[in-house]
Amino acid sequence: MPMDALAASEKEDENAEKPSKTKDVEVIEVVSKRNQANTEMTEQTEQLMSVAGIGNDPLSAVYSLPGIVYAGGDTGSPAVRGSSPDDNAFYIDDMPVGYIFHLFGDSIFNENLIQDFSLHPAAFGSEYGNATGGVFDVRLRDPRQQDIATTIDLSMLKSGLMVEGETFEDQAFYVSYRRSQIHLFLPEGTEEDGYTVFKAPVSEDYQGKYQWLIGDAHKLTLSASGASDTGGINISENSESGKLDPDSIGDFKITTKFDSQNLSWQYYGDEQKIMQLVAGHTVNNNKQIYGQGQFIEYEEEVYHLRFSSQITWLDHHKLGFGLDYSKSDVDYSFDIIPYYCTENDADCDKNKGDRIQDVANLVDENIAVYMHDIWQLNNSWQLTMGLRAERNDYTEQEFIHPRFALDWFATDALTVKAKAGTYSRFPDVDTALKKLGNPKIKSPQATHYSLGFEYNISSLWFTSVDVYHKALTELPRSIDENTPESDWESNYTDDTSGDAQGVEWLVRREREDGWFGWASLSWSQSQRTDDLTNITSDYYLDTPLVANVVANYQLNEHWDFGLRFTLRSGAKYTPIIGLRENPDYQDHFLPEYGELNSKTLPVYHRLDLEANYKTTYWGYDAQWTMAVINAMAQKNISGYYYEPSDNDSLTEYNISGEEDIGVFPYIGLKMTF
Repeated sequence: MPMDALAASEKEDENAEKPSKTKDVEVIEVVSKRNQANTEMTEQTEQLMSVAGIGNDPLSAVYSLPGIVYAGGDTGSPAVRGSSPDDNAFYIDDMPVGYIFHLFGDSIFNENLIQDFSLHPAAFGSEYGNATGGVFDVRLRDPRQQDIATTIDLSMLKSGLMVEGETFEDQAFYVSYRRSQIHLFLPEGTEEDGYTVFKAPVSEDYQGKYQWLIGDAHKLTLSASGASDTGGINISENSESGKLDPDSIGDFKITTKFDSQNLSWQYYGDEQKIMQLVAGHTVNNNKQIYGQGQFIEYEEEVYHLRFSSQITWLDHHKLGFGLDYSKSDVDYSFDIIPYYCTENDADCDKNKGDRIQDVANLVDENIAVYMHDIWQLNNSWQLTMGLRAERNDYTEQEFIHPRFALDWFATDALTVKAKAGTYSRFPDVDTALKKLGNPKIKSPQATHYSLGFEYNISSLWFTSVDVYHKALTELPRSIDENTPESDWESNYTDDTSGDAQGVEWLVRREREDGWFGWASLSWSQSQRTDDLTNITSDYYLDTPLVANVVANYQLNEHWDFGLRFTLRSGAKYTPIIGLRENPDYQDHFLPEYGELNSKTLPVYHRLDLEANYKTTYWGYDAQWTMAVINAMAQKNISGYYYEPSDNDSLTEYNISGEEDIGVFPYIGLKMTF
C-alpha cells in the first residue's frame, strides 16, 4: 500500500543573481493515503486475462501454466503438481471458500472485478491452511470513486451486468451478476442417445462490495459473493447408463450453490504495519437426485474469523502472525446405493453396497495460529521461517507445521529460491461421514519441497526453472479383502500414500511493441501406494510431459490478437479387458478392468484463437471478442468406456473413446455506460 509521500522543488527567481533579492521557494506537496483503494488489476493478472479461448477468465488461464492439468476432460477441476483437485484450497479476499469454478470449468468471477490472482503450487506460506495440493488466492479489487457506471457483457457463453460508483466521499460500491448461456445449446426437451434434458443447465454468480475509506489509515469493507449451478437429464433404459446400470434409470438432477458475506477491517500504520480482521459467513447447499428415489442433500453453514498482522521488528526483520477460526454445521441426508470407492480404485462397481438411508448433523471446529519471520540477512540472502499450529475437533488431531523459504539473490539477474513445509487438510466429506464413511478417518498430510531458479535475461525476457517433490500420506482407501477385520465396518481407512515430483521450465516475454507471451515445458511423475499391499501405481492424473505456448499481439488501438496452444502426453487410465455379468441384473454386463492406471491416453493438443476489437457506440466504450476454441478440430480423448448394446456377450462388446470439447466458435460484446 503506498505510504504518505512528500515532494518539494525549489525554483530560483530569474533575478536570483542579485544578492539583495530574497529567493522564492515553491513547495509542491503530494499526499497519498495509506488506505488507498486498490482499484486496478495487476499486470500479471491482466496478462492472464488476455489468454485466448478463456472468455477473459484469468482463473481458467491457470491451465496454460506449468504443472496444472484438468482433472477429467476440458471442464474438470484443476489438479496441481500431481495432487488431487480435492487437495486444493481457494481463498477470496483472504477468506476460504468452497469452490471458485463452475461445473463447466469457468470461474465464478466477473472479469472486471479481479484485482490480483496468485497460484501457490507447492510449499506455500504459513498463512494458508487446509490444503495439501495448491492454493488459489483471488483478490477482488476495491470499488472506484467515480460517477455511477453500468457495464454490460453479452456473449454466447454468458451474459452479465455490473454497476459501480461513488455514494459519498470516500465511500463507493459495485455489484455484479452473471448468468451462463449454456442452456441455449442444450435446451429442455433435447434428446440424444436415450438422454433427455428436462432442466437446462444454468450457472449464475454474483459479487458485491461496499467500501468506506476512514481517514488515511483505515478501510472498512462489506462484501458478498455467491454462485450456483443446476441442471437435469432423464436417463432412459435405452441410454448407455441405463443399459450399464439400471439403478441409474430416472431423472438425474444436480443443484449446488453458495452464498457468502464478509466484513473486513484493515489498518495501515507507519513503518509497514498492517492489521486485518475479517469475519465471514457462508452457506453451502448441494442436492443430487437420481435413479428411483435416490438422493444426497446437505446444507453447510460456516462461520470464519481471521486476524492477521504484519510489523517490522528488530533490525532487518518483518514479523507476520495471525489467527484462523472456523466452525461448520452440516445437516445431511441421503438415500442411496453407495459405492465405497476412491480415485485409486480400478473398479468401483465391485465396491457396491446395499441401499442405505440416514439423516444426521456434523459439527466441526478448526482453530489455527501462525507466524512467520522474514529476515533480511544481507543484500544477498533472505530467510523466511514460519510455523502453523492447528487443531480440528472432528478428527481430534493437532498439527504443528513448520515452513521455510530461503532466497539467494545471487546476482542482479539471478535469484535462487528454496522452500519446504508440511501440510494437512480435512478429509473428504464422503469418507468421513457417519454410516457412509469412517468418522475416525484421519486428515491427509503432505510434505513439500521446492527449488527454483529465476533469471532475468534482459528487460524483456525472463526464464525460470522449478524442481519440486511432494510426499503424501494418510490418503483414503476403500476396504477390501486386504483390510484388517477390525476395520471392515469403517468403509474407508487412511492406508494410502503417494508422491509427486517434477521439473518445470518457463520463458516469458514482457509486453513491448505490442507483443507479450510465455512458453512452458514440464516433466512430472505422480504415484499412489496401497500401504496394506505395498503395490504402487501411477496416479490417474499423471501427465509426464506438458507444453504450453501463449502469445498476444496488439496491432493498434482497436485490434489485438491472441493464441494458446497446449500439447501434453495422455493421462493414465485403467483399461477394460473384458466383461462380467452384472450380479444384480440378469442379461446385463459390467466392464472388467485390468491393472490400475496401466495404460496411457493418446497425446492431447489444442489450439485456441481470439481477436478483440475495441470501439465506441454512441460515445460509450465497447469491445467485441471473437474466438475459436480447438481451432484445429483435434479429437482429444479423455477416457474410454464400455458402450453397451443389445447383442453384447462376454466376448463381443464395444469400447468407445470419450472426446473432449470440439470446435467451438463464439462471439461476445462488452459495453460500459
